[in-house]
Amino acid sequence: MEFVSSIEEADAILYGLPVDVGGEIKGTKDAPKKIREHIDQFFFPENKNIRRIFDVGDITEEKNFEETMDKIYSKAVKLFNLKRTLVGIGGNHSITFPIVKAMGQYYDNIGIIFIDAHPDCQPGYFPYGDVFGNIFNLPQVKKSILVGVRNWSRDEYYFIQRNKIPTMKVMNFDIEKIKRLMEGLNVYISLDIDAVDPAFAPGTGWREPGGFNSREIISIIRRLAKLNVKGFDLVEVNPKLDLNDLTSILGAKLIFEFVDSLP
Repeated sequence: MEFVSSIEEADAILYGLPVDVGGEIKGTKDAPKKIREHIDQFFFPENKNIRRIFDVGDITEEKNFEETMDKIYSKAVKLFNLKRTLVGIGGNHSITFPIVKAMGQYYDNIGIIFIDAHPDCQPGYFPYGDVFGNIFNLPQVKKSILVGVRNWSRDEYYFIQRNKIPTMKVMNFDIEKIKRLMEGLNVYISLDIDAVDPAFAPGTGWREPGGFNSREIISIIRRLAKLNVKGFDLVEVNPKLDLNDLTSILGAKLIFEFVDSLP
C-alpha cells in the first residue's frame, strides 16, 4: 500500500472516525491514530499487489450523538462522490449507519457484509445495539449477510429468523456463497474487531471467545476485497483495553491487506 499526495492518484481513500459517542465503552476514538502509527510497519503486501491510497484525515465527533452522525453522513456523501473505495477506521460501530446511508445517495442496490460477534439488531437499542437493524431497513440495501456471529439476544435471534437474514458462523465461512449473494450489488463491508477471537484481538470492549484467528480474518478480508466493494470500515478497536498494541497492529494489517487486495 502506497500513500499518495492527491486523490487523483489514489485507488482508495482512507479516513479516520475517532468516535466514542453512541457507544457504551469509551476509548475507540483513539483507534484511528494508533492504527495509522502501525500501518507504516508493513512494507509489502502478501499478494504482491500495491494499491495507492490517499488519507483525507479524520471526521471528528461533535458534542452529541446526533450532531456527530449528521457530520459523518454529510462528509461521507462527499467522499463517495470521489468514486474511490472508501476505507474508514473507527471509532465505535455507530459510525457505520451514516456511512451506508450516505452510500445510498449514489447506489440503490447495496449489499452489506456485516462481520461481527454480535448481530447488532436489538430493537430499541439504537444506535449501538441496533446498527445492523437500522442498516438492514434502509431501502437501498437489497441483501445483507451476518458473518462471525456467536452471541445474540432472543430478540436478535427472532429478528434474524423473521427477516430470513443469512448468517454465516465462524466455522462455516464460505466465500462462494457470499459471492453469489452479493452478485450484481455494490458492496459495503463492516468489520467489528470482536469478530476476531480475543486471544488475537484483546483490545475491544466486547470480548467473545470462539472468533476467527488472525490468519483467518486476514484471508477473509483479502478475498472479500475482490468483490465490487465501494466501502469498508474497521470498528471497535480500543487501544485503552489493548495488550502491547496487538489489536491495533492487527487492525493495521487488515487495512493494509484489504487495500492491496482490491482489484
